[in-house]
Amino acid sequence: MKASQIHSHGATEPLKVIAASNGVKKLGPKEGRTKQVGDVRLTWKATGEDTGYATSFYEMDLPPGRGIALHSHPYAEVFYVVMGHTDFLRVDEQGQEEWVRCGPGDTLVAPMNALHAFHNRTDKPSRFISSSVYYHEVFFELYAPTVDVNDPLPPKKEPTEADGEVYLQLLKNAMRVHMYAPQVNASSGLEVLRELENRNSNTDAQA
Repeated sequence: MKASQIHSHGATEPLKVIAASNGVKKLGPKEGRTKQVGDVRLTWKATGEDTGYATSFYEMDLPPGRGIALHSHPYAEVFYVVMGHTDFLRVDEQGQEEWVRCGPGDTLVAPMNALHAFHNRTDKPSRFISSSVYYHEVFFELYAPTVDVNDPLPPKKEPTEADGEVYLQLLKNAMRVHMYAPQVNASSGLEVLRELENRNSNTDAQA
């Protein structure tokens, strides 16, 4: 599509407020930098560099039986579900846990410092979009490897002690950028991965 020239007070010269190289851009499906976090992936759709370091925005396709462990961070995160159903865990002042199931069009807000987790505890894929501050992106850029979005996900298998230690180290790294993961005090990384598996097998979510 050919862009029309911008007119200012009848003049034919284009406005040069924003250089073309820094202007509006479009990302199609599967475009963007993809990061591997444990056995799930996210793809950045808008990064701090794109937004003046004000916000970052990623898309996640979450296969059945996979999710992210309980954690918190000193800034809010907003989730918008676009496909399937994702279960989000929230914790009240008494430490009681409650799962909230979100479907297409539902929004989940995790306020600053609120413990939360998310899992696909259904038998179908889910997809959501997450928006947060640029600092949220920093963790993934520092500690999560970049992968090809078209590469197959690692197969679901019984985790080993080595897998557990890698995941536990990821949680410890998160603490360096002001994320909090209570699982860092677990006796082993394998214990953390088994907890994740148990959470995924329990489907008592509320709408």
